[in-house]
Amino acid sequence: MSWVWQHLLGLWNLFWLIVLVIVFTSPFETLGWWAGWSRKRDRPEEPARPSSEPSDGPFLVYLTGVAGFSGEFLARRERGFLDRLRQRLPGARIVDDVFPFSATNNPLDGDRLFRWLWVWLQERRLKLPNNIFDVLIVVRNIAQTMVSSDPRYGPVYNLGVARELAASLLRQGYPPHRGVPVTIVAYSGGAQIGIGAAPYLKRNLGARVRVISLGGVMTDDPGILAVESLIDLKGTRDRLVPALGWLAYPGRWRPVTFSPWNRARRAGRIQFRACGPMTHVGGSDYFSRKATMPDGTCYGDYVADQVASIF
Repeated sequence: MSWVWQHLLGLWNLFWLIVLVIVFTSPFETLGWWAGWSRKRDRPEEPARPSSEPSDGPFLVYLTGVAGFSGEFLARRERGFLDRLRQRLPGARIVDDVFPFSATNNPLDGDRLFRWLWVWLQERRLKLPNNIFDVLIVVRNIAQTMVSSDPRYGPVYNLGVARELAASLLRQGYPPHRGVPVTIVAYSGGAQIGIGAAPYLKRNLGARVRVISLGGVMTDDPGILAVESLIDLKGTRDRLVPALGWLAYPGRWRPVTFSPWNRARRAGRIQFRACGPMTHVGGSDYFSRKATMPDGTCYGDYVADQVASIF
């Protein structure tokens, strides 16, 4: 049996080696884009052409969480949630095609050195959801969230994401420089990236940005000062993951009075709302169609009602 243990130990060591490589190389994609090595940056930019008539909205941007794979792929539960929002907000222009864990909206199955690995992991987890194959994708996206919050790389990363969001909003008919609100609905780590992109959306489009967080992981990013309001919807059973931003970034601690987060909090821009006994992931998360509130409303419908009521 010793060879079995040696084999398992070898796989365990390989796993941690891959994790370390992912973490330590996480800024390279952003830096490569900014340095002009990315093919996307080398192409001359064309102004986004609206695919629909200009509108005053409402405009809604959805940013997925750290299990995301691309701008085109969303889990069925998230697609169902967006369908519920469309029913509750007729006429809303919804942007859901931007992958927030890439500064250039490059999906994990896009033009990448390790594309084969991400595609293989995605195929495995589609066959067997919520398993070990999720871990490396989640770790990779968590590392990009950390890049977004890093004062050295974050401004470049968040600029890149904001450019992709702006282009998609313009295609949806967003009228620039008219102060039309843009509401970012962000799940998990997408909340941090939405906050990071807010100053650039405000500057480049003249947008009034507000963020609705669903169990969001957020840091003390200076972008919070460009957000008109942040409403943090959090399940009462979702304690650990949203707390990671608070634990890891002292700027969110009350004694650090002059941090961007605490300045925005004192200005009344941040609201915290308990939205029921939701968990972060699993069968009773924010998008669940099975778990129900005491009145029989499923969690997905209840959260969609909460979000729609804010518009």
